Amino acid sequence: MKKIVSIGFLFFITSLWASQPRKVLIIGIDGLRTDALQQANTPNLDALIASGFYTYESWHEGITVSGPSWSTIMCGVEFPKHGVTSNSYSGSNYNNYPYFTKRAKECLPDLYQVQIVQWAPMSDNVYNDAWDQKIKVCDGCGANSVSAAQTQLQNANLDVMFVYFDECDLTGHSTGFSPLNPAYINAIQTVDGHVGSIMNALQSRPNYAQEDWIVLITTDHGGIGTGHGGNTSTERKIWWIGSGNYPVANQLTGVSDPGSYAMGNHNDVTALGNPSQADIAVTALDHLFRGTECDPFNPIWDLDGQSWLDSLHVEAPVGISENKPKEISIKLFPNPTTDFLSVWFENEKNETIIPLIYDQLGNQVMDFKFTNVNLNKLNIDINKLAKGAYYLTVNIGGNNITRLFTVE
Repeated sequence: MKKIVSIGFLFFITSLWASQPRKVLIIGIDGLRTDALQQANTPNLDALIASGFYTYESWHEGITVSGPSWSTIMCGVEFPKHGVTSNSYSGSNYNNYPYFTKRAKECLPDLYQVQIVQWAPMSDNVYNDAWDQKIKVCDGCGANSVSAAQTQLQNANLDVMFVYFDECDLTGHSTGFSPLNPAYINAIQTVDGHVGSIMNALQSRPNYAQEDWIVLITTDHGGIGTGHGGNTSTERKIWWIGSGNYPVANQLTGVSDPGSYAMGNHNDVTALGNPSQADIAVTALDHLFRGTECDPFNPIWDLDGQSWLDSLHVEAPVGISENKPKEISIKLFPNPTTDFLSVWFENEKNETIIPLIYDQLGNQVMDFKFTNVNLNKLNIDINKLAKGAYYLTVNIGGNNITRLFTVE
């Protein structure tokens, strides 16, 4: 089991968030190479990236084919535990290492959970997964997946949903996994449109403002030529996106390759702090279990993943109060930063601005006072801060707004 320590900040659960239903949306995009994602025109994924936790430098730590990969993503353990080594799903060990949805229901038996897939083996060959509905549509039928997701999102009782798209993988196999392949890029952009449609449906839920959603998006593998399953960097280098309420733009860079269990050179120490496929399930459980007596790091479950919840879903740290009306917002740029932090905020009444900076333990490390600010921007010199993570709290007219930033 890995529990994140590199950005393990201390948080408390405010009464506001404790009262909100916690829900999870996972979107899986099969066969989407990292470099192709960065090149394609993907405004919907970019919007989630801009307001969430993300990395283009995650590394596949197992077997780069779909069956083992999606099993790792949904079970929170690598293939030596879940047993799936091919797309036949033979040798699966889901009774001992089930989908996270089964673990979630062990704690919260009333959860309503739905899976929507285009690749039938993900539904037919998986057991002990505790889905309330397993919806299958045809291969390449992304519009059908969107329609099914929109229908499910109209259900106020929906708690967990997984939606899978395979257009990128199908196109890669037929014409090539390459950022230089127009057909492959077009498939990526098509799936981005699907993501946008689902996000619109999610945010249109009547009770969305009273719900606490996190959205987790990743791929199962990259590709080379018209295939995958090997150990090249274009097959193993993948990406990871997470977004939640009160999100903070946080890109994790400089990630070292931990190697692969399949290659026999996996380095557990290097893997700690590297967003991996197994982290999706653990992050989802961490979110669902916050405020309960259930532990996503239950040693009996023997999970390999770590939780990135505190990096993508900000709540005020210990000792810092927050009273943030929805009509006030601030943005930080660049983040991560090295020498200065530009802060953009709403200040229509030209009120006194008081920014404070705290370390991850809640100790105040910098303070300022600005009066009669006419512009909605402050540039803060942070040269004297050591490398690490900090919280900026801006007080505007008596209202505190807290955001996380990183000094590199």
